[in-house]
Amino acid sequence: MSALIPYIVLLMLAASLFVLVPVLRFRARGSDDQNSIREQQNVALFQQSLDELESNQAEGLIEASEYEKLKLELERNFLNDMESREVSRKNSTASYTRLLPLTLMLFIMAGGFLLYRSIGSGPELVLPELIEELNVSESVDEQLAALKEIASILDQRFQRRSDDIQTGYTLGTLYISLEEYADAVRVFSRLSERMEAGPDKATVLGQLAQSQYLLADSTITPTVQATIDETLLLNSNEQAIMSILAVEALLSEDLAGAANYWRRQVSQLPVGSEQVAQLNERIATIEAYLAEENGTEDNEESPADRIELTVTVSIDDSIRNQIEPGMNVYIFARSEGTPPLAAVTLQPEDLPVTITLNEDMAMLPQFTLASVETAYIGASISRQAVAESGDFQAVSESFVISEQQAPIVLSIKDRLP
Repeated sequence: MSALIPYIVLLMLAASLFVLVPVLRFRARGSDDQNSIREQQNVALFQQSLDELESNQAEGLIEASEYEKLKLELERNFLNDMESREVSRKNSTASYTRLLPLTLMLFIMAGGFLLYRSIGSGPELVLPELIEELNVSESVDEQLAALKEIASILDQRFQRRSDDIQTGYTLGTLYISLEEYADAVRVFSRLSERMEAGPDKATVLGQLAQSQYLLADSTITPTVQATIDETLLLNSNEQAIMSILAVEALLSEDLAGAANYWRRQVSQLPVGSEQVAQLNERIATIEAYLAEENGTEDNEESPADRIELTVTVSIDDSIRNQIEPGMNVYIFARSEGTPPLAAVTLQPEDLPVTITLNEDMAMLPQFTLASVETAYIGASISRQAVAESGDFQAVSESFVISEQQAPIVLSIKDRLP
């Protein structure tokens, strides 16, 4: 901020000149015009008086000596009046034409700077300095103080522009790292209310669920569960939700369930990333432990025991030009009266595609392909997981899961009324 002040002052001075110069020129020109008119009037009045005096002498109304005396007095008064007006003009120009615009210029500069500092983005100019201070600080207390000040500045910006997704998301995650979960819930709640359904909103809702979960001492309350359900409708493998469910599975000693949630996380992460490596290491550790405890042969599922449904999905050429930016492809297996038993989210450009739905893709652990006898497969192109009027969808007939051997083929072309 301090480094920018000289530049701000220079810019304000330059801007003030655009007001100051025209005002000075206008006032000087206006004053000159008025003085010129007054001088002409004085000259005309003097000439008229002199003509009357000469006329009186010619008619013999006054003597020559008295004429000379009156003429001298008239000339002296005329000169004194002109001198006094000149002095008055100079004083007026100096006091009003110069002092007042200069005062206004200084007021504009100071007022603009103070106004910018109070309601503008002035406080945000210190962010680079705070980030630099955070990077070079070696004390935990100093780092914590810098982070809190950064959060305070970002919160002020978010209060002014609550539709700024980037600021809101950064602020919310910063509050989580500072363990200020109530503030994180406030920020993510406000942010999600203004977002349209889609992958970005699913990410924000995932952070909201995590904030609510941590605020409730790592307990899935009804509020947390409602946020989880809303998130999974938008993205069945949302990262933060998978983390919560994996932790809950570990706490209930469901190691296989935790591994499944981590696999779903891996499916959404860039290949080769550090987080993928960490998750794969956890999965391998659990698999090794289960194999050692139960025996590899007993632990492995035979192909007949593992429920899998193969689905081929394509887009009909008649609707390709009607697909709008922001739409996603949602492929799911459902049974009457249940949430999705397995689901995956893709992009329209990924089609045609052949995928395999299995129990690891369940949104909720109690509702899987193994928990029902019949199901149907659906695929939609929409902005959110639940297709609405105007979206495109294809749905198969209901079938008995244990009897379905052939791949299910869907071509998305029908538009919902």
